[in-house]
Amino acid sequence: MHTGVISLLFLCGFFDIMLYVELGEGDRMSKQRILIIGGTGTISTAIVGMLVKSQNIELYVVNRGHRSVPAGAHPLICDANDVDAMQKLIGDAVFDTVIDFVVYTPQQAKDRVYLFQNHTRQYIFISTVVVFNHENNFILNEDSTQKNRFSKYGRDKAACEDVFNQAMKKGFPVTIVRPSQTYGYDRFPLSAKGKNCWSVVSRILNDKPVIIHGDGQSIWHMMHTFDFAYNFIQLIGNMNAINRSVNLVNPDIVTWDMIYDALGKALNRKVQKVHISSELLAMSSKYPLNDQIVGDKQFSNLYTDIVRDALIPDFKCMIDLQKGIELYTQYIWEHAEARVEDPEFDAWCDQVIADYHAYMGRFHAKF
Repeated sequence: MHTGVISLLFLCGFFDIMLYVELGEGDRMSKQRILIIGGTGTISTAIVGMLVKSQNIELYVVNRGHRSVPAGAHPLICDANDVDAMQKLIGDAVFDTVIDFVVYTPQQAKDRVYLFQNHTRQYIFISTVVVFNHENNFILNEDSTQKNRFSKYGRDKAACEDVFNQAMKKGFPVTIVRPSQTYGYDRFPLSAKGKNCWSVVSRILNDKPVIIHGDGQSIWHMMHTFDFAYNFIQLIGNMNAINRSVNLVNPDIVTWDMIYDALGKALNRKVQKVHISSELLAMSSKYPLNDQIVGDKQFSNLYTDIVRDALIPDFKCMIDLQKGIELYTQYIWEHAEARVEDPEFDAWCDQVIADYHAYMGRFHAKF
């Protein structure tokens, strides 16, 4: 058996054992009724996969039916943005916990408060650390200044938090969880990329240069979806987490050059890195790099762990950069759908790099 497969099976087995302990499988007198809205994304897939194995949980998953959910979960086909349809779907049901992965606008947040008021004992909203003002704060905690002026995604999520914070004051039982970049399956932390991660991997394999924002030395927090799920489930049914927010971030830090060098090593290639300033990349009219890079990736931030450790007593991250790359590369080689070429992005990179080198040559000659 391939060593990567062995590693993956070991990790999954380990997390299954820990899930068994954390969710109290010894007490089967009553089951927790958990409703997940979404359930098929990078983060939520791992959480659903772990929760469905628990005999102490009755799991329901609401989505539009485009992707299947694991056996053992109760699929509920519905557009979560259709308030009337959702209201009929919920009926008189009361859930112990509702976990919502697909709220992106304040109106969606208002609709969820309307739908689940008196229908859940805990509502977990998946926000993001992108809500924070990264440029003026190096060390961030749960109460750090928000309103990210560069990222519309971050501002929209912050506006959602405002809605839920107001609802908290009226008795709505909310837990706000802010992940940093979470990766797994066919997703991996990269700087400038196209429609998928393979767009960059393909360039590395073909000995073509890749673009990295800044000088490649800004730091980054990345958490594998298995680690996120393991830590996240400790918030489910956790009454200490009601009306609280928590930044769920891996404390380990890496630089962007470290990420690319480690990926190149796994691919048996020397990565040809081209460092271009974040400010310059943000001027792209073709790709949303102002939001993705200037609004998030260019800044070096650290996160305090006081709230996290108080709410997640057994916090741990077991998948480091090397193991994460091993799992990622194993996945993409085993899934052809994760290896879709992106000629448009490839051509864009070639042109940007050529023009950048030409400019640098003129700069060197003149100055």
